[in-house]
Amino acid sequence: MRAPIGWLRDFVDLPADSQAIADRLAQIGFPVEEIFKRPTLSGILIGKIATLERHPNADRLLVATVDVGNDRRLNVATAATNVAVDQTIAVATIGAQLPDVRIERRKMRGFESEGMMISADELGLPAEWFEDGILQLGGGAKLGDDVVESLRLQDDVLDVEITANRPDAMSIFGLARELAAAYRVPLRSPAGIASPPLGGVDSQGVQITLESKDCARFVAQRFSNIRVGVSPLWMRIRLALAGQRPISNVVDVSNYVMLEIGQPLHFYDAARISGRHLIVRDAREGEEMTTLDGTKYKLSPSHLVIADDDGAQGLAGLKGGQETEVTAQTSSIVLEAANFSGARVRRMSVALGLRTEASARHEKTLAPILTDFGATRAARLLADEGATVHPAHVVGAPIAELPPIEFPVREVKRLLGFALSSEQIAQNLEPLGFAVKRRSSDSLDIVAPLWRRDVSVAADVVEEVARMTGYDNVPAEIPALGTRDIPSTDYLLERSAAEVLRSLGYAEIVSYSLHGPRVREKFAQSGLAPHLPLAEVLNPLSEDQRYLRAGLEPGFLDYLARARDPMKIFEIGHTFAPSEPIDERAIVGWAFTAPPLDEPPWSDTRFRKLKGHAEALVQQLTGRKPEVRPVELLGFHPGKTAALLIDERQVGHIGAIDPRLVNAYELRWLAYAASIDLRKLPPKVTARFLAPSRFPTVQRDLALVVPLEVSAADVESSIAAAGGARCKAVQVFDEYRGPQAGAGRKSLAVHLALGRDDATMTDAQADQLVQDVLKSLHQRFGATLRR
Repeated sequence: MRAPIGWLRDFVDLPADSQAIADRLAQIGFPVEEIFKRPTLSGILIGKIATLERHPNADRLLVATVDVGNDRRLNVATAATNVAVDQTIAVATIGAQLPDVRIERRKMRGFESEGMMISADELGLPAEWFEDGILQLGGGAKLGDDVVESLRLQDDVLDVEITANRPDAMSIFGLARELAAAYRVPLRSPAGIASPPLGGVDSQGVQITLESKDCARFVAQRFSNIRVGVSPLWMRIRLALAGQRPISNVVDVSNYVMLEIGQPLHFYDAARISGRHLIVRDAREGEEMTTLDGTKYKLSPSHLVIADDDGAQGLAGLKGGQETEVTAQTSSIVLEAANFSGARVRRMSVALGLRTEASARHEKTLAPILTDFGATRAARLLADEGATVHPAHVVGAPIAELPPIEFPVREVKRLLGFALSSEQIAQNLEPLGFAVKRRSSDSLDIVAPLWRRDVSVAADVVEEVARMTGYDNVPAEIPALGTRDIPSTDYLLERSAAEVLRSLGYAEIVSYSLHGPRVREKFAQSGLAPHLPLAEVLNPLSEDQRYLRAGLEPGFLDYLARARDPMKIFEIGHTFAPSEPIDERAIVGWAFTAPPLDEPPWSDTRFRKLKGHAEALVQQLTGRKPEVRPVELLGFHPGKTAALLIDERQVGHIGAIDPRLVNAYELRWLAYAASIDLRKLPPKVTARFLAPSRFPTVQRDLALVVPLEVSAADVESSIAAAGGARCKAVQVFDEYRGPQAGAGRKSLAVHLALGRDDATMTDAQADQLVQDVLKSLHQRFGATLRR
């Protein structure tokens, strides 16, 4: 989550050093993945255009007198077309520092300009998200004030990792609360959230009906005298720094509150709600709805919707509908601040392939109190925009205090290794919003704040104490651990597999056993059918660790996508399939990337190389050569994939990665992968020494023309069967397709080694054996000698 430090400073006093703030967040359980440094800006003042005229010597230039306060006026030339008298703008004075330039005095067609009017891009903001041309500051700004300080443009932006069990911290105010407790400084609340939603009866409001238990609380509130327009600049800048595109003052308020408080909101055009009635219900079978982005969805009862009397108007927790969208003509809106079942929203998100900022929060089951916080904060912001606020309509379960947790003081010593007094425990917990009361001399009653539904047992409380006290205070002692024997057969099998692959030039990697929705998204992006069923973690640490991996290939593709050169990698790890209990498999997998070769489309040297490596590995592990049989597997090239079988049992597979998936992962090269289930391999057959024949063999090469569907393996096995004990070796070593082979046929070059164990084979005997082999091949495949 992107957290602008300037926004955090609204609620808590923080040090000037961004790295120090990032380090403190990491110490209390919120690691910062990246600090986005703001450009150096200085010398930019708030000014007002007093006069504006055409440049006497240039048709495309304007010259303006800009009032920057303190009876000071600057003469500024500009080529912008969106400026007018009385506009409040940002103006860079002589000596000002912008991201790529320092402002100096200059003459523009004979006119000496004493500064420069500033656009969004020149303040280090995404230009495409703001007005085209000079940035408009709007009213209320004091002339002469420093723009950078007023808008806190000098503060960096933190990219903070929030674990899945802490949805309360997926907001600016939530992080500010944590920082205030960590720094032991006061916390300032956003304006408006201290009081409940406005009470009373709104005679023109909407009726709310909850028909599903998956909506615990619903706050609806009407606002009239709405004028849809551009949001105040300070709000647009904060949204942009947080990664959210500004749209309009109404939509921006909903996004602003979601980012600040953590409660997603939705606004309906009140005039377009049929029957002035909103119902939270299961969708009807085959019901259709078009979302705000114009996408039409066909729904089923597994989907939760907000509907009016005409039909579904929103996907609960995901996205609003187009029919009740707020437009430029909207004059009255209805706010929705609702609390939905996280599991229901998550299942909908996966089923519909729709993930939004709102669903990322709702799917974690937010605290019901956030509905009130979000509604009252939005009401304050809309009122500031001139809207008339009407009484709220609240439906659902009342906000109830969480039950007290009996907490023995000794738990701190038992779990953390150091002791704290009751007073010290209270000093660590109360800044986070916990209520601490003494139950007895050695026990406390602790009530978690309404927004902390993740704290329910004593061990959770100990974790909060550890965060605030500092993990550095936990003694570095190695706990007593029991020994666990690893079966030597499994260990030796895995070690042997690793040695073979290393000898073939592969480097070992270790990838995560957990992943997020990204794997499904990549398959969907490539246009492939839905990915295999995945085993879902009930309480994941983050969205990126929600699913147990079903195969090693996604990890390989992620790794290979980051490599600049072709690579060969392997991994020995476990995969998981959803079942009761979980089906866990030990897999050895390997993959490589390679540039394409100049060869016919029916020929793939890289695939044959992969096949050879698979045969070598299975031979080493089992003492047997696997049968290679064509198959089709999801994610693999439909014509270059094969199963590995021993005794008609599939033990693995090999193949070229589907080119569509290669593009989805943005790989630079062709990719090939293989995997073997170690538990399916039969016991290794011990090799027996066979004394070679004392008599020489006769060598023969044949060029056989066979149908295209006949494989080289089938030809080899048929020759070996027909030749019997006198066929000492057979190998297909080349393939040709072209006019000389004929349509629908191909030519296979085969090498034979023929011999006897009791005497030297004569040419006549060899020729007769070749004729017997050719007769057998002709009967089975229609094979002929190539002329």
